[in-house]
Amino acid sequence: MEKIQIRELMDFLDKSLTCYHAVREVEKELTKAGFTKLCEENVWALENGGSYYVKRNDSSVIAFRVPSCGVEDILGFHMFAAHSDSPALKLKECPEMTKEGVYVSLNAEKYGGMILSTWLDRPLTIAGRVCVEENGEIVSYLVTLKENTCVIPSLAIHMNRDVNKGVELNPQTDMLPLLMMKSEEEEMTSCIKDMIAESLNKEYQRAFGAADILSFDLFAENAQKAVLAGANDTFIMSARYDDLSCVFAGMKAMLEAKSDQYINVLAMFDNEEVGSLTRQGADSDFLRETLESIGDGLGITPKRCRMWKAKSFLLSADNAHACHPNQGAKADPVNRPYLNGGIVLKYHGGQKYATDAYSAAVVKMLCKEQNIPCQIYTNRSDLVGGSTLGNLLMAQVSVPAADVGLPQLAMHSAYETGGTKDIESMIKLAKAFYSM
Repeated sequence: MEKIQIRELMDFLDKSLTCYHAVREVEKELTKAGFTKLCEENVWALENGGSYYVKRNDSSVIAFRVPSCGVEDILGFHMFAAHSDSPALKLKECPEMTKEGVYVSLNAEKYGGMILSTWLDRPLTIAGRVCVEENGEIVSYLVTLKENTCVIPSLAIHMNRDVNKGVELNPQTDMLPLLMMKSEEEEMTSCIKDMIAESLNKEYQRAFGAADILSFDLFAENAQKAVLAGANDTFIMSARYDDLSCVFAGMKAMLEAKSDQYINVLAMFDNEEVGSLTRQGADSDFLRETLESIGDGLGITPKRCRMWKAKSFLLSADNAHACHPNQGAKADPVNRPYLNGGIVLKYHGGQKYATDAYSAAVVKMLCKEQNIPCQIYTNRSDLVGGSTLGNLLMAQVSVPAADVGLPQLAMHSAYETGGTKDIESMIKLAKAFYSM
């Protein structure tokens, strides 16, 4: 079972080049399992025992299962949240830049907190979504160019002898992907749109030209496939392991587990890496509005929906830092999670994580009952850690919540490292949670 799960995870990571592609992969699995697609613009008519999902901006999705019991017997919501986005280089409008009169590079900017040096000398693809007009309507299409579309070459050591002493990379001058050589006969004003149109025509059997591309959200993404690594294949190395591994775990649990009296919710949000302050982010009204729409669709009063929320619980799933083999001093002196040590329960005194004594007890109880290994993460007291979804979601839907994740190394690298055993633990936790 463990080997099957890790192979499925690797396939999911490879296909989910961007947040849009990740949502598409989740939507495929939901549709295959019989989930009904809903639209925020419509009034929902829901049934006991029904399974549904709704998307926002093509980059966030919320799926839910209604239990088969009567509405009067429903107790609340069990919510598992993760995020669809990962650090990358986002292409700007009119991205083509001619360099040295012969190179064509792409004007790009950082998306999220990237370890810039890890993006050098890797085969990069261009992927994302584009918007076109069809019969007076704006329609979005996902697009992926070939795996080795561009590269960001590093400077030779002969031209910077101090490179191994540490070099500060400038995103505007050092991190521009090299796309092609400029031909004397070619105009470089729209070569990306030409490539996009060609890719769309091939994938969707359409007849688009560059002029038909109205706008785009495109990223230079690491195209390297996920691999098993280590002497005994105990590691997984992949792009976007943070946080698509948790997305995968939540999706698997949603498809396989059901509750007798709780509405199970899988929430997958975009833009966590840049603060979540968008209409599709965790700090938007997407979750709150969806929960209220579920109540409306089941014919309950706002008062009953508030009662449901009071008995609800949230697992905010975003990966955690494993203790580093070469930099162990960077970890907390006591709470030191490791790869293949099981799920991680995260605490923060400044409440960047939502875990408190009660919510931690719920997670620990589930882990004890299901024999799931559970590790603890806290920052060193003199280091500022990252933030995640839990506390932002609590500002929108105030319920008990715990922040959990998978241990990993090299978070926000272009190619991250995790443990092959841990995904099974997270799936077991999510299934146990959804089965309560």
